Amino acid sequence: MKTSKFNLNPKIRKLVLTSFFLGFSGVSISMWGASWDITSHLLRTPETFFTPSHMILYLGVGISLIGAILGLTLFFSKKEIRNHSFVFGIKIIVIGALIQIIAGPGDFYWHELFGIDGLLSPTHLALAIGIIMVTIGSIIGFARIPLENSKKRNFPQIILPISFGIFWFSIMWLLFFFILPISEGETHNFNPNPYFAVVLGVTILPFSFSMIFWLAFKTINRFGVASIATFVFLTMNITSNIFTSEKLLFYVPWFAAPMISAIIADYILSKKINSKFIQNHSIKFSGAILGSMFFMFCFPMLSMTFLDFYVFNDIFSYDVIHSSSDLIGKIWLMTIIPGGISGMFGMIFAQKKLSKFFLVKE
Repeated sequence: MKTSKFNLNPKIRKLVLTSFFLGFSGVSISMWGASWDITSHLLRTPETFFTPSHMILYLGVGISLIGAILGLTLFFSKKEIRNHSFVFGIKIIVIGALIQIIAGPGDFYWHELFGIDGLLSPTHLALAIGIIMVTIGSIIGFARIPLENSKKRNFPQIILPISFGIFWFSIMWLLFFFILPISEGETHNFNPNPYFAVVLGVTILPFSFSMIFWLAFKTINRFGVASIATFVFLTMNITSNIFTSEKLLFYVPWFAAPMISAIIADYILSKKINSKFIQNHSIKFSGAILGSMFFMFCFPMLSMTFLDFYVFNDIFSYDVIHSSSDLIGKIWLMTIIPGGISGMFGMIFAQKKLSKFFLVKE
């Protein structure tokens, strides 16, 4: 893991870590609340701005803001930290928190002006970008802050895999803005063309997931890190999108497949398999295995994009997920090969283009 060559006062280090942790905790809460809020919309829960899911979302925004304020205060009051590379993370967190602050009231007024909105709206998109920026800033901070003792496990090394899981979940939802057919509001319809949505889904989702998986592995370069990130991602997805919809609970065992695929991909990346052929092509095998399961990584939300081709007479695709397990199983099988190909190219791209990325130590 890349660290700064400068020494850091232990007390200041704890304060800096606290600012990163607050930013990270805030976006974790925000993303869970936002995902639950979308499920509530799909379940047609009575909608106002002041709902429990919205309150959780903006509680997370508030916590992120506290972390940004602490980081900004340290930047101006402790000049010695300005020589450290982790300061870049503080700057990104501050910018991301500011975007969220603007997006929050903006979303309220958008509701007031245009009523119930869909997933894709200017304020929702701004909020998602702000959340992702705070997540990236936190990851940079955890990856770059000097270790207290290189011989023992440090807090940044423990929190990094979890951070990548939250980042992965955030990226998935950002891509969903342009893929899911749930962006029709009372006055605006931003739903994507269904054919474009399917093509984008089977290409960009597994491609991006493989890149994040590779980064998670390479940041600490140890087997298990990327698997933990996957577990965090799946936990966020299951608890916010499955547990909040009782009719979908019987799908929970299906998530064993993407988790197992991630462990295998992680194991192959670590080159623990005694096969020179697999070791020489570990990136390709790992990317293909992980990418092949992208449909279940994105379940249940992504299934709506595909189900739209099978439902008619104004039937809402989300309403039939619980009764369409056979059809969903067939769709899943159809996505395995294109997802595997996209995932393979995603990991190859990550290895070639992100090898000198600030989080990676070769």
